[in-house]
Amino acid sequence: MIDVALRCYPTWWRERYGDEMRATIESLQHEGRTSFSIAVGLFRDAFRSHLQARGMPRTYGLLATRTKASIATATIPWMAVIPFVLAVTGPTHLSSLGGSVIAGYPFELTPFRTKIFPSPHGVHAVISTTDWFIGLSNMAIQAAFLLAFVALGFGLAALRYGIKREKRVNRRRMYLLTWLPVATVVTFIGLAYAQDYVRNQARYLGTGHGNIYLGGGHPSVAAFLGNLEWIVAIGGWLLSMVALAVVSRNVTLPPDTLRFGRTVSILSSFSLCVTFVAVVIWGVAIDMRGHAVVHAGTVIATYPEHGLWALLVLVLGVTTMLSIAGASSARQSWRTIRVQRLWDA
Repeated sequence: MIDVALRCYPTWWRERYGDEMRATIESLQHEGRTSFSIAVGLFRDAFRSHLQARGMPRTYGLLATRTKASIATATIPWMAVIPFVLAVTGPTHLSSLGGSVIAGYPFELTPFRTKIFPSPHGVHAVISTTDWFIGLSNMAIQAAFLLAFVALGFGLAALRYGIKREKRVNRRRMYLLTWLPVATVVTFIGLAYAQDYVRNQARYLGTGHGNIYLGGGHPSVAAFLGNLEWIVAIGGWLLSMVALAVVSRNVTLPPDTLRFGRTVSILSSFSLCVTFVAVVIWGVAIDMRGHAVVHAGTVIATYPEHGLWALLVLVLGVTTMLSIAGASSARQSWRTIRVQRLWDA
């Protein structure tokens, strides 16, 4: 356990303090300290060394590596948790006490909390206060997602530009890996459009016994495309996170790319903070609505996956703290590089 704990320290720390620390460990063992207690302390200090980097030599190479790792720590957690967030908070059903279902966005945002999108008959229904908070928080989640998604898109373009300026041997392989997230998104959108086109080939045959009958088209092809969408979305997204982690570890980036990456990491952590607060408000408002009296004619929003809210808050809280720590580290590392102009050394 002691050897494993020592390997958890950064490379620069082991090169600089490794011999001294092993001598200290031997002294502690002679004094009667158990290997378990020593290992626990080493694991704690190793985490602190990664987080604070105290005693690290102020060279551009080490600080650039730390900045890259911090940017990855701030952005990849967003990629890991945001599909879970959208899957839980995304599916929405609006209905009134009369049983009528209203399709569309949760509601038309007004200062008076009284209107949703009109039904086919042009009637504006009343929305409750809790559902107003539910809709606001849901909009905030989607706005934070779009902010981070756009920021990561620009960050990916800046990363590719920085790799093109690199002169290392593996530049071409790293450059190709950065296109994996783009290929995943484009393929998913293409499959979704293809599935929608196949579905539209079905013809209306009429109704009977309260059911709507469709005929023609290619339902088996549509089902296959739907399954393929899930495979591409999950597999491509996971491979994209692995690819970006590999790229951030192996490429050497110029200072302007690191500066832009620092900004992207801050936006990603900010997006996660907004998402965390909005998800908490969203879940609390739904629970409060369950104990409130709903008046006739009031439209309520239901979310089929609300039962996963507690787990979502736990996972989102951990990833948010991790992203904030990464963004803070990236900001401090880049500030040291900029203030001391280490790229000139």
